[in-house]
Amino acid sequence: MKLIWTDPAIADRLTIYDHIDVENPRAAVELDTLFVQAAEHICNHPAMGRNGKIPGTREWVVHRHYLLVYEHIADKVLMLAVIHTARQWPPLLDDDSF
Repeated sequence: MKLIWTDPAIADRLTIYDHIDVENPRAAVELDTLFVQAAEHICNHPAMGRNGKIPGTREWVVHRHYLLVYEHIADKVLMLAVIHTARQWPPLLDDDSF
């Protein structure tokens, strides 16, 4: 199974990392590592997440405040977004963040 991080998901990771890094660089590294490890685990078990709020997607809670949104297509797992639980999800129609 091939793991692909989409541009929006990469941007989410960078935003989260940068935000946490200001106060706690070690926690930023640990959380990003958690995201990567969870995504790799999903590649081995793509049906493990719950059905997503957007049709065709799945969601996996990787931390009490974060979830990965992904899509499983053939031999690929596309990481679509990394969502903080306080963030509007799915995005509003006029929100171009997804």
